[in-house]
Amino acid sequence: MTSVKTFTWAEVEQSAFKKKTIDDVNAGGPALMVIHNKVYNIGAGTGFFKFHPGGAVAISQLGKDASGAFEVFHTENAESMMSDFYVGDLAPSEVPKPNAFKDDVDALRIKLTEMGAFKSNKLYYLFKVFSTFSIGAFSAATIVAYGRTSTLAVVFAGLVMAFFWQQSGWLAHDFLHHQVFKNHSYNNAVGYLVGNVWQGFSVGWWKDKHCTHHSVPNIHGEDPDINTMPFLAWSEHALELFHDIKDADVARFFVAHQPILFFPILGIARLAWCASSIRFNIGEKAKHLDPNQALIEKLTIALHWMWLLPLTFVFCTPLHALLFLFCSECGCGVLLAFVFVVNHNGMPVYTAAEAKKFDFYELQVRTGRDVISNIFSDWFTGGLNYQIEHHMFPTLPRHNFWMAQPLVQDLCKKHDVPFHKTTLLGGTGEILKRLDGLSKAAGQIRIEN
Repeated sequence: MTSVKTFTWAEVEQSAFKKKTIDDVNAGGPALMVIHNKVYNIGAGTGFFKFHPGGAVAISQLGKDASGAFEVFHTENAESMMSDFYVGDLAPSEVPKPNAFKDDVDALRIKLTEMGAFKSNKLYYLFKVFSTFSIGAFSAATIVAYGRTSTLAVVFAGLVMAFFWQQSGWLAHDFLHHQVFKNHSYNNAVGYLVGNVWQGFSVGWWKDKHCTHHSVPNIHGEDPDINTMPFLAWSEHALELFHDIKDADVARFFVAHQPILFFPILGIARLAWCASSIRFNIGEKAKHLDPNQALIEKLTIALHWMWLLPLTFVFCTPLHALLFLFCSECGCGVLLAFVFVVNHNGMPVYTAAEAKKFDFYELQVRTGRDVISNIFSDWFTGGLNYQIEHHMFPTLPRHNFWMAQPLVQDLCKKHDVPFHKTTLLGGTGEILKRLDGLSKAAGQIRIEN
């Protein structure tokens, strides 16, 4: 009988050193992670990234206990599918002690399952698809009717289109988190329609960025959603980057004025994400996509621009076309990015070393901000006002978040884990306060230097 190889945490962590991309991982050497005290190697020669539908997000868990991230993103049989990558176990002395908070989260998941909370209402999502499409159709009809004659109508149509793209983003988010269908292919198909064709954001790019955010929320240097330098700094850790940024003076200018520039910066977010979607599908990362997926990505992104640009430039005067694009693109940037920052920004930011103190699920709670539910906030945020519940159970359909929230609050109270909930206005105030504090801290650094 062959004995099972055992590993120390030092060996697991060392294997992740300087492995930040798929190319880094494939360059050589083992790349280890731990799932339920079993050690898996996804490094060079294993073919893991051709096997893994989530792509590069697994890199965020290298050198770590990936159990929590694995649980929230995968079905029950997924662990058995990892058998080809199993290389041993944690040494008995290295096995983490039982975590009471994690045990209660597991019990809560079972309770929510028994309550039927993970079952989606297909009629609800059918309504959301058609009601969201109607917003875009209304904007397009307004442009067709008044694009050459009414400046006010063009501005109105642009703002309506902004809301269409925002709501498309929330809808694609639901499907791509597999909240709707048990069959992941069905979810992905609707995601390509709503995300790529309607909204213009690449599914592959979004999964790469967003799933990494879920895995390492508000961890400095790892969460892409807080990697906003040189334009915005969200923690004292980010201010240290002044020494590493090529155009440090530009960064200092933006950070010094970030409370004032915050909303204008949000206005360019959609254009930046559209550009990132295109770069993702024609750059280095595209070579790691399945060929069929790569073709679907390119075709569906092209379809977005094939309906948007003719709509704009055929039915509008040149000036009205530019005005429509400005209102829709920048308006959507503010509408989307504002919800994103209310979800997490202004909450604690941890270094990778600091984050080790917390269980995966506790980290989700500590870094998230819930917004009090009402008809408007539920619609405007696409259910992401229940951010903490979503991060703990990302496959939970948005129309059932209300079932989980009081149970999660009780669990956090039991274990003395801070659970933060406020209004949209209150969350905005917290964000601006954090930005102002860091702006002043940046000014002090400049004075001392």
